[in-house]
Amino acid sequence: MGRFRELRASGGFVLVAMCLSTFTDNFVYSMVIPILPYLLMNNITSSNEIQRWTSILLAAYGAALLVASPLVGLISDRIQSRKSPLIFGYFAIAVSTSVFLFGHSPALLIVARVCQGLSGAVVGVLSFAIVADTASPEKRGEYMAFVSTSYTWGMISGPVLGGLLFDHFGVHGAFAFPVFMLVCDVILRIMILEKDQEESLPSLAGEEAPLLPPKGCGKASLHLRDFVDMRFMTAVLSEITISSILAAFETTLPLFTMETYKWSSTNAGLVFLGISLPSFLSIPLSRYGRDWKRRRTIAIELILAFFPLVALRITDGPSPSHQIGFIALVTGAGLFLTTSQAQVMAEVSDAVREIEVTHGVDPNQRSGMGTGYAFCNMAIAIGQFVGPLIAGYARLYLGWGGMTLVLGGTSAFIGLLSLIVNS
Repeated sequence: MGRFRELRASGGFVLVAMCLSTFTDNFVYSMVIPILPYLLMNNITSSNEIQRWTSILLAAYGAALLVASPLVGLISDRIQSRKSPLIFGYFAIAVSTSVFLFGHSPALLIVARVCQGLSGAVVGVLSFAIVADTASPEKRGEYMAFVSTSYTWGMISGPVLGGLLFDHFGVHGAFAFPVFMLVCDVILRIMILEKDQEESLPSLAGEEAPLLPPKGCGKASLHLRDFVDMRFMTAVLSEITISSILAAFETTLPLFTMETYKWSSTNAGLVFLGISLPSFLSIPLSRYGRDWKRRRTIAIELILAFFPLVALRITDGPSPSHQIGFIALVTGAGLFLTTSQAQVMAEVSDAVREIEVTHGVDPNQRSGMGTGYAFCNMAIAIGQFVGPLIAGYARLYLGWGGMTLVLGGTSAFIGLLSLIVNS
């Protein structure tokens, strides 16, 4: 029993639990993306109106995430345990799932998306903060890559499985899998030992160390103004850019493939595999991120993403060659975006630790990690809010080619700006 208790307090167990939580939250968020047009068809018949409401629903998630994230971050840095509030996040996921199952009007769908935004704020901030608190500096990049990959796979595999399950089992069958995942999340959360329980464990080292270190001396906490730091703000700006482009894909790719290639919701969802598969490369890349200078790597990847993003303009045709080119270019864009996003998550953690040292905070205290990832979550929220609106309206008024130029140009501009700042 003692060894089992040690396992429940270990960094590896916490990593698995937080990866599953992050995956579930983002899976539920994204699985409805290919389903939304069909749900809206129950009340709306115009293609333009469906596109508009799809953009509004995705933006509603981003707005809720943006409002809730700073509150979650500030609270998590001032309470005894970061793990307890995770239950609220799971509750919000359950509410949103129930609404999707039993209400399909635009108003009720907005309520569901807002609940998903609240759960995203809780799970997103706390999962990354807990893992950052747990990991040693040498392991932090690799641990954050695992969580970031779980985040990416939850967000990207959702449309794939969501479309597949919806086509074969309908709305109720589609949500059976996330309900199962949510039950597993609750069980793992209960199994994680709380701080007062961990203090009775024997002294451990490395990944087997207790989740929270004993209280030490030093400056109690960071202030919000302390986060006005060039390294930290560059990471946040990069996350806004990546999140905006990924959210833009979520808004436009399903409807584009349905209209241009006549794909089903299953095929429309499968295209997101091209974005998610390259994310696995972020794990081996993160092991050497500290040596490569992550900030420069992120900037270069954003610049390189310009080329496949802009080249997507040539895929606006129904022929097989257009479809093959579309898949290849989406995969190329996914390679640069998902691997750079994992680097950003690790960079946020390193930047917060650097800010703590600069301002005399005891490194054994977790004074600012929750707030740091709250800013990161807010960056994701801004991207989730701005990306769908810009992409949706850019496609309506500028066409597919104009939209891809906007996305590629934004990525290249932010990458160049980051490279200049960090040179």
